[in-house]
Amino acid sequence: MHVGFDITPLAGQRTGVGNYCYYLLKHLLRLSDSLGADGSDRLRSDGCRVTGFSASLTPPRLDGFESLPCRRLKIPTRALYKSWEWFRLPRIESLIPGIDVYHATNYFLPPARSARRVVTFHDLAFIRHPELCSPKISGMFARNAARFAREADAVIACSESTRADTIELLGADPAKVVVAYEAVDEDFKPVERAEAAGKLDLLYGIRQPFLLFVGTIEPRKNLGALVQAFAQIAKEIPHTLVLAGGPGWNSLPVFKSIDQLGLRDRVVCTGFVSNHSDLAWFYSAADLFVFPSLYEGFGLPLLEAMTCGCPIAASKTSSIPEVAGAAALYFDPASPDDIAASIKKLLEDAPMRYSLVARGLVQAEKFSWQDCARTTFDVYKRVAG
Repeated sequence: MHVGFDITPLAGQRTGVGNYCYYLLKHLLRLSDSLGADGSDRLRSDGCRVTGFSASLTPPRLDGFESLPCRRLKIPTRALYKSWEWFRLPRIESLIPGIDVYHATNYFLPPARSARRVVTFHDLAFIRHPELCSPKISGMFARNAARFAREADAVIACSESTRADTIELLGADPAKVVVAYEAVDEDFKPVERAEAAGKLDLLYGIRQPFLLFVGTIEPRKNLGALVQAFAQIAKEIPHTLVLAGGPGWNSLPVFKSIDQLGLRDRVVCTGFVSNHSDLAWFYSAADLFVFPSLYEGFGLPLLEAMTCGCPIAASKTSSIPEVAGAAALYFDPASPDDIAASIKKLLEDAPMRYSLVARGLVQAEKFSWQDCARTTFDVYKRVAG
């Protein structure tokens, strides 16, 4: 079995979908080198090999995958997407000869002659909440998502919440939609609190105590409401609010709100944290992780926070309760008052914080990239027949 794997999201800064591609590929390749419980090599016994494919002006970053066979089109990604959408050409077999299965890791399904096709839907915010998404996404992706769900031989969803959305909003056949949870990798580990605080002070100029948010600054993350909530309690607590993430689509209102509420000296915007391991310092040193998103397909920062022993206050919406389970204090993301009350409650209730940390460490153990890779490979095997 020859699998084509879309590595286009590995070009440029590696954020959500890029991390999914990187770690899934890492563990698929690791699985190919491991022996199954019965002493057989699961992937190679089926004659499986993986070829990476990308279409972008920027080459994908293949740190650790230097020996992976790859094919790359040096054209803008969206130019290829438009050709696939309008002309249904080129077929994927002409780009990766001899493939049996192609995995579209970032929503967009290519035309094919005979290859089986698998597509991953990370979330359906562009359909469920188009007002929260860039028109560039809510346009092209929304126009094609239902067709892709219908034409794909299998759809991989990163949560039961996204699976339900795929079935409800796209009319996908439930039998074709499989959940493969994301995870944090074994290289992401908690750091001793004092050491983490020292690193942040030295390299980022951030001092304790602080509240933490991690993610792209965009409307879907609901940071306007978080800033308003913080403004309500800022005079009652000594904390700063750290927003660790780069600006995304329509992020300017958040920065304006920080200025208008007089919080410029109390809110730290780090920009994109390029070194993924640095994030462990933030989670390990923070007093509280706050996740006010209006909609998430999965919510990887929740797992990162739990892994590092950081207590969580989060929105009770979409996939968030599915991922965090009993390890978070939930609030109504539409209510800054409720967000503020939850933050203050956790800061004042040490036993509750300790309880959430203990639950979080247990909850995080339920997710692994090894399981994601096994589930994904089983999907390849099933559609290939």
